[in-house]
Amino acid sequence: MADSYGLNPFIRQVWALSDRKGGVLPVISVDGWVCIMNSYPESDGIEFGYPDELIQFDEDMKPCHPWIECTVHRKDREHAIRVREYLDELYRPAVIKNGKKFPSPWQTCPKRMLRHKSQIQAIRISYGLSGLFEPDEAERLLENQMGEAVPDLREPESKLEQTAGKKVKEKTGLVSSEPDVLDDTLAEIAGELLPAKAITGDEVPEPNGLEPQVVSFIEQIVERARGTGAFTAAQGFAQERFKKDGNALNYCLFRLDVVQAESAKQSV
Repeated sequence: MADSYGLNPFIRQVWALSDRKGGVLPVISVDGWVCIMNSYPESDGIEFGYPDELIQFDEDMKPCHPWIECTVHRKDREHAIRVREYLDELYRPAVIKNGKKFPSPWQTCPKRMLRHKSQIQAIRISYGLSGLFEPDEAERLLENQMGEAVPDLREPESKLEQTAGKKVKEKTGLVSSEPDVLDDTLAEIAGELLPAKAITGDEVPEPNGLEPQVVSFIEQIVERARGTGAFTAAQGFAQERFKKDGNALNYCLFRLDVVQAESAKQSV
């Protein structure tokens, strides 16, 4: 598929996720959708429109326009293609897990998320693209299959702090989105982490025996960690989520170690 649309998986324009039946969901980032659009010689640009009004659905989200419209122009069409996406149909509240709130981009940058939604849908309709998914769309599908969501690993609203002579207690407020700060803070939120250890060849965990939807869920965690750099937080989330499933936990931690090592090499 990457070759068909001229996309580069190494710069995250396209990747694949497995669904609960063992099938594959081709996921294309917003940069990938723009790349596809620009590959057509008929492409003649896009523009956006939105009202001055700003609304909020809850106290967690920043104010956002109630809708954003994307207009795609084609040189071979007399009329432009306009697609309007509405916030009330797409907004996703922050995930709450074990009393902790995990804001997602729908809380921290809703305008951008809504703009991406309208842009991708407009490109999809304008060029007759089907069978392709954008990240938010793929996550919703897999979350419906799993029955739960992967929290955004960057900006939790609840932060745990250690107090003298007392147990860890909860403190409300958004934390910094800087990776080095997040790793420390989210490690506290996640709880005690498994100590890091070297994995020998005969100890490498395999996904054998895991349900396809569990493997897909693990890959979501891994990809979210790759995109945010919050590997420590992802380890903590995995340990809490899979504390009753040793095979899934070991495999998830192994995959996180592998991807973290790959990311470290790329940054050198």
